[in-house]
Amino acid sequence: MLQRELTREQVKQLGEQILVNMEEHIVEQGYQYFTDGMVFNVQAEDGAHLRSDVQGSAVYHVEIDLNAFANSTCTCSYARYCKHIAATFFQAYSVFENPRAFMNVLHKPRSTVFSPAMLVPAYKKIVKSGANPTPSASLGASLRPESKVSDWWSFLEKWTRNLPLAMETARPSSELFSSYENVLGVTSSWPEELAQLFSVHANLFHLLKLQTFVKDVRSSYWASDLTQTADRLVEQLEAALFYLDAGSLRKHFSSHLEETHEKSKEWKHCDSATIYWIQANRLLWWYLLNTPAWIQEEMDELDRLIKNPVLTDAERERFSILQAHFLVMKGEDEAALRIWNGSQSLALSFYLPYMKAFARHEEWERFLYWVDRLETLIGTADGPEYRLVAAVWREAMERLGRSADSGAMLKRFLPASLTDYCAYLFENRQYKQYLDVLMTYQSALEQMNQQQAKIIEDQKPLLLLPLLIREINQQIGSRNRSGYREAAKLLKKVRASYQKADQLDVWERFIQGLATKYSRLRAFQEELKRGNLIS
Repeated sequence: MLQRELTREQVKQLGEQILVNMEEHIVEQGYQYFTDGMVFNVQAEDGAHLRSDVQGSAVYHVEIDLNAFANSTCTCSYARYCKHIAATFFQAYSVFENPRAFMNVLHKPRSTVFSPAMLVPAYKKIVKSGANPTPSASLGASLRPESKVSDWWSFLEKWTRNLPLAMETARPSSELFSSYENVLGVTSSWPEELAQLFSVHANLFHLLKLQTFVKDVRSSYWASDLTQTADRLVEQLEAALFYLDAGSLRKHFSSHLEETHEKSKEWKHCDSATIYWIQANRLLWWYLLNTPAWIQEEMDELDRLIKNPVLTDAERERFSILQAHFLVMKGEDEAALRIWNGSQSLALSFYLPYMKAFARHEEWERFLYWVDRLETLIGTADGPEYRLVAAVWREAMERLGRSADSGAMLKRFLPASLTDYCAYLFENRQYKQYLDVLMTYQSALEQMNQQQAKIIEDQKPLLLLPLLIREINQQIGSRNRSGYREAAKLLKKVRASYQKADQLDVWERFIQGLATKYSRLRAFQEELKRGNLIS
């Protein structure tokens, strides 16, 4: 049935979205669910939606939007794209291709193909319509659509009164997210825009709760887990703000928006130096509070605070980082980047919301300007962040008619661009530079596939020698029989290279020198003789 309802191209494009937006270990879990036969009731609707039920700890309902992957949903509690979505994808993929082939692609270094969908904040809508009410749900009876924003925060304080203790006695991230997700059900009957604004406030409230917990508990045991939780909250916040209809909110609920603005004046003074709160604050201004009069007022206030002589260095840096955001909003990118580049705590992820926004609005020159200024961060970014920026960068170069320069410019993004840059060098037959890069970045010989090695051996046989010899020395250095055997195999390739270059006399001197150097390694000498490398 799916073969008639979907096309191979649709499933292929869905796979690209999976590679861009989903964490590798989540995709692997989804593959396991698929192979275990946990996916059923799969159906496609109008070639635009893919639906299924997936058996986990409960039966979860998945809906994948094939035209806008960001709108895909699952009824499980995982805040981002989940294993149930991945499992459903594999069920559809298996109709056209072997899912194992997709897993091979997942595990290989790869260049990401540009898609406009990657510019949309990664987000999985939280589906709560069918959820059972929690024991605390009666607390929400006091809230009404006409309730003030101050009432929301008073309610959230009551809602979370037992949360700190629960976070200490159980897994903090699970307890925090459960609290955040469940409280959204309080607004299920509210107008959509108002419910979305409440979700923004609930997110900010729980982010502050998380930071208070970290400060009070001071335990390194949960450090990694809580860092990921803060990342997820910020991702959720960006997505919620991105999808919020700010125009409709201003029209129908202006008083709530004005109260949010007043509340934001307190937030810059929060006793929180973490980058997560700074990111949350700037996202609020970028998407929601971007009224010229409010922006100018905030800039003037930040300028006054920065000039306060009694500020600590940490406070002054925090206010400066916030002020730079408004410079970007005014188009003064150079001034903003000069401030941010002075901070050692800002990673590439801090800049990505801006760069994606520029690309969404097709401000390609502006995007490339930021790439130039951030090339060091791009070169040291982790895999997913680098692949995202590189994909958009290639699209920008193409849009501006500069694609011919893209390959050579990849050198600027080393070491993150190692795979892309090596592919460019090989395709352009710059074999020496290709091998030099592999040697410089300590890449194993196995990173070069057999076909590439054969091409270089045939055309430039001696170019491979430095890489082969380094690998041989590493194998000998292992001081075990299997390493010696592998070294002997590689030495045969060295001999063949010298033979093709008509330099067997050089080979004889090399092998005799190597045998003499390691004359005390009896097992290695035996492997040399067994391979007819020495007599």
